Formats: sequence, structure tokens, C-alpha cells
Amino acid sequence: MTHKTKILLSAAALAGVLSLAATASASAQSYDGWCYQKESSARTKGTVIGAGAGAVVGNVVAGKGNKTEGTILGAIVGGVIGNQVGKKNKEKETSAANCLNSRYYIYDRGYYTPEAPPEGYRVAQFTQRPYYDRYWVRRDGQDYAYRR
Repeated sequence: MTHKTKILLSAAALAGVLSLAATASASAQSYDGWCYQKESSARTKGTVIGAGAGAVVGNVVAGKGNKTEGTILGAIVGGVIGNQVGKKNKEKETSAANCLNSRYYIYDRGYYTPEAPPEGYRVAQFTQRPYYDRYWVRRDGQDYAYRR
């Protein structure tokens, strides 16, 4: 294994560890509420574009006779980086709210698992409440306007 291959392998391992650490810290958050948002493919697009660009860069950077390893390792590192960039874009979409029918549901009387979203939507949870004129509470399958 050449020196460049070892460096690329180390970079891929580091990127994987950083990705796992970011996921673990995000799951420990306390949420204020949730809503249904249009599904986004930002992470998938980021992964594919990053892997393609990484493969090209890895092939160019790799030494003579190591083009295959350079391409593969570049695709792995680029895919991980692209996935994380896509994740940040998805988080920006989440922070902008854009809730289905402008309905943001507040957790009232403890936390619970929201019902499955409609086709083409996902459940987005928030740590900070987005601004809406009215907030909603979901109880027993019914929506109620939130009253303090």
C-alpha cells in the first residue's frame, strides 16, 4: 500500500467517525414540536455528487499504478463529505418550517410519536418553535388549536 493510499484510507475513516459523532449528538436533543414537510432528497444528491467528484479527484491525485485505489477512496471520501453537506442543507430546510397546511404541532402533555406522514411528506421535528399565527396539538387522532 502506498503512502497516498494510506492517507486516503485514514481520511475516509476520519470522515466516517465524524459522521457518526454528528448523528449521535443530534439524537440527544429535546424537541419542541413537529410538522409534516415535503420530502427532500438533498442528502442523496449530495452523496452522489460528492462520490462522483471525489472519484475524479482521487483518480487525478493517485500515483501511477494506483488509479483504481485512488478512484475508490476518493469516491468514499467524497460521498461522505457530500452526504454531510446535503444533511446541512436538509437541516436548513427544516429550520425554515414550511409545514403542510401551516400546521405546526406542539408537544403537549409529554412527548409522543407523531402519526405516519402523508405520501411524499416526512415528519420534521424542531428544537425551536417556528413562527406561525396558530399552533396545533394532536390528541386522539384529532387536531386542536393550541390554547395556553
